[in-house]
Amino acid sequence: MKKRILSSLLFILVVFSVSAQTPQRIISLAPSLTKNLYLLDAEDLLVGCTSYCTLQSGTDAEVVASAVQVNYEKAVMLKPDMVITTSLTKPKTIDTFRKLGVKVLEFPTPKSFSEICDQFIELGATIGKKSLAEEIITNAKSRMKTIQAKVPAGQYKQKIFIQIGANPLFGVVPNTFMNDFVRFSGTENIASDMTVGSINRETVLVRNPDVIIVVLMGSLGAEEKDRWEEFSSLSAVKKKQVFVVNADKTCSPTPLSFVEALDEIITLIYK
Repeated sequence: MKKRILSSLLFILVVFSVSAQTPQRIISLAPSLTKNLYLLDAEDLLVGCTSYCTLQSGTDAEVVASAVQVNYEKAVMLKPDMVITTSLTKPKTIDTFRKLGVKVLEFPTPKSFSEICDQFIELGATIGKKSLAEEIITNAKSRMKTIQAKVPAGQYKQKIFIQIGANPLFGVVPNTFMNDFVRFSGTENIASDMTVGSINRETVLVRNPDVIIVVLMGSLGAEEKDRWEEFSSLSAVKKKQVFVVNADKTCSPTPLSFVEALDEIITLIYK
């Protein structure tokens, strides 16, 4: 009898310990992390976010920050037990939350699809949904193999330029997760020798890409497409391979939306 009681008490203590460590009220300071919470069916944990985060319902969370500024008073009123963010957040912001007694989980900017997956599983484990996170990653990687099979084997590697900024002009470079769109699509990045994405239009014209992917929001994407198509001698223009793709999926992806963006890019190139 005593053993049963002891076992029951130990079980209760373990359950209490786990629940005490699992965050119940989260503020997200990154659109990609907010999307990951939704993907993990954890929107009930989300109490605060930035003005750039996409909510499924206007009542899901309070906006407590812009891209650069946090309303700490409003944030504290939400009584968060965790803030999740990326290394793009200012260190001062992270330090302020910690001084206020709020735990901060900071994710470095992922440098590959593999790191996106690893961070997703870490987030899942943190909120008590590791099994679901692993299942989602398994499905994403399975879809990735199917999508990559669309890339013709033994074909000439087309040169590609992926544009992610207009003023100034900015492109995707190696050692970034967006360069995996290049790697997985069987193309060659014209900026493969660069460490910083800032580039001028003349350099792009000299390197003469066969494909240009414009990853910009709204009308700016269409404007840049039109501008590239003014250069009739450009290989991408001759081949009619200047495309605009979904910026939200491509620039701040979840594991699944990364795969969807890759599918869009590969389909456009090899249609």
